[in-house]
Amino acid sequence: LKRVVHFTLIASAMPGGTGPAQAATEEVQKLVDSIRDEAQTKSQAAGRNGIFGRFEAKNFKTQVVAGTNYFVEVMVSDTEAIHVRLFQPLPHTGESASVAGVKVGMTPGAEIDFF
Repeated sequence: LKRVVHFTLIASAMPGGTGPAQAATEEVQKLVDSIRDEAQTKSQAAGRNGIFGRFEAKNFKTQVVAGTNYFVEVMVSDTEAIHVRLFQPLPHTGESASVAGVKVGMTPGAEIDFF
């Protein structure tokens, strides 16, 4: 008796790599809203002056680790975006999302890269 097994590749991302960019969802906006103050502080430390007039998630990529890294393009004005890397721990930890990094002065629509 001969057994044939077929495998189908479902995900296009490499293990540990980021998936493709997607339009932000309501869930991503809620995560981004939860880290706004921390992102503001870190963006000012990175050289951005002023406060956010707007804080709207536009696009994002994810990376599954021991939790999830979200790489999010966030509009902070009509003409400026920042990229935020936030980490959402696994639910059993009971920990909140946190900002792992920011890139300031980004052009809206710029490619979201790992950072």
